[in-house]
Amino acid sequence: MDDKAAFDRMFNEWYAQFVYFAYYFVNDVEVCRDIVSDAFEYLWRNYDKIEEVTAKTYLYTIIRTRCIDYLRKQNIHEEYVEFTSQLINKIKESDSQQPDSRILCIRKAMKKLTPYNYYILEACYIHNKKYKEVAEELNVSVAAIHKNIVKALRILREELGQKGNQNEF
Repeated sequence: MDDKAAFDRMFNEWYAQFVYFAYYFVNDVEVCRDIVSDAFEYLWRNYDKIEEVTAKTYLYTIIRTRCIDYLRKQNIHEEYVEFTSQLINKIKESDSQQPDSRILCIRKAMKKLTPYNYYILEACYIHNKKYKEVAEELNVSVAAIHKNIVKALRILREELGQKGNQNEF
């Protein structure tokens, strides 16, 4: 593409259309906006290499691919959620009993989280708050909450996986 004015025109004309297109795949407007914004950012960084006549098709492809990637990550996230829910239920059940070595491992793994990740994980899974509620409390995007949950669950899984191999967890 030749200049910034052409990019600005495309952005202003196509942004809402692309958000709607992404919403067809991902039923979350904020996530769709993030995906479309990232696609336009990619186009901006490479706009001198892309012909203006093919830019719209190019953006459709990028957005569709990123929506599919998001949905794949969402499926992995749901598996993490189930795993964490099981861990938290074990912790709740054992609070009134003498903690065994597995519960101690879980608590030790949770201490590896940053206070921010711990707070988000606790708010979402122990206090059953929605991502949107926690995002509003912390004045961040829902996508940021999602990313921190994924990070916290990955850390727990890694820590418990390492402990599991050593302690038959």
